[in-house]
Amino acid sequence: MKRINQKGVALILSMITMSLILFLMMYFLNFTATETKISKSQTFSTKTYYLAEAGINEMIWKIKNDANYKNDFESNPNWETSFTRTNPFGVNSGSYEVSIKNTSQAHGEIISKASFIVNGNKTSQRIIKTSIYKAMGQSGIGNNAGYSDGNIEITNSTVNYQGGAHSNNVFNIKNNSTVNIAGNLQAVGNFLTSGAISTINISSSTYASNFPLGPATPIDMPAIDFNSASSTSFKNLAVNVYTANQFEGLLEDNENLILNQGITYVVGNTEISKAESLTIPGALVVEGDLAIDDDSVNINVTHVPGQPSGLLATNKIDFDGEVGNVSIEGIIYAANLVNIKNIDNGGIFNVTGGIVGRKLTIEGVARTVNIIHDNQILIDVLKATEFSPVILVDHWEEEY
Repeated sequence: MKRINQKGVALILSMITMSLILFLMMYFLNFTATETKISKSQTFSTKTYYLAEAGINEMIWKIKNDANYKNDFESNPNWETSFTRTNPFGVNSGSYEVSIKNTSQAHGEIISKASFIVNGNKTSQRIIKTSIYKAMGQSGIGNNAGYSDGNIEITNSTVNYQGGAHSNNVFNIKNNSTVNIAGNLQAVGNFLTSGAISTINISSSTYASNFPLGPATPIDMPAIDFNSASSTSFKNLAVNVYTANQFEGLLEDNENLILNQGITYVVGNTEISKAESLTIPGALVVEGDLAIDDDSVNINVTHVPGQPSGLLATNKIDFDGEVGNVSIEGIIYAANLVNIKNIDNGGIFNVTGGIVGRKLTIEGVARTVNIIHDNQILIDVLKATEFSPVILVDHWEEEY
């Protein structure tokens, strides 16, 4: 029988055992080092997260307390700004860059990017995004200067919207028109152009059934209480109530007629003519059709804060033909059609407030039609939607 060298076997076993122990020690040390790195990473990650969160909270504080930030956030649907803080909490406390971009009036997305230097040559970074909003007590038509419950048709005319334009059906621009919209173009149906080439400038987005962003969300036409038995109906709030014949006779007898401050209510289809100028310090409300289509009469509507102002009718409002200067601080509201047609280039046509109608047609107008959104004027006629005094966080997410 062959004898085994026991000393050699013992040596081999000892070497194997020592190698195993060394391997386990190296594994343990590596595991410990990895855990230490993970622990440090988590520590710096947490610090960086709170740093990014501080940036979000500083932006919200500015919007609440800095007059410039507050006014821009609440009034400018296209507002955006940013700022950077380095070592905001002392030496080697990192940095953050915060930006906000309004998606609409008083609705914005804040992005905060925080960075923290680790061991002098590595960077920990966290990004937080949040959406905030403030209910502003807007009118029922939102940020829109013009609203139609049906079609909007603009033909061979120049129209400037200082605000959005909304159609609950088709928005059609035709035959060599120029249309500028400082806001969104919104159509629940299609947005169409036809005839001769038109110039169309839209500062924000286009929503329509035939466009990539899809159709706009429908907006219910704001209702107005013209003549109910309620003490708050326009008829019951009026300072003067006339029949159509009485009012037209008043115009005929006064070349430069100034109505009383407040609401003037006229019962019956009414034509404004046979006068050089009509000044309305408030609202002219017609139960029926209102026609302004003769004798180059100048129309001037003025607004007192907190009081309704404008031209309103339970059926149609027509501007047609030889109309003089039209300057309205108020709302043009027709429960049926608003028709602005065949007006010469002999004056201005400015509406500060908005235009609301079951349908809106602007055709063959040689002068520029300016429709300027004014939320307060709209509220004074249409009343306000929800208002909140605080900034509300709608959405919060983070990225690594």
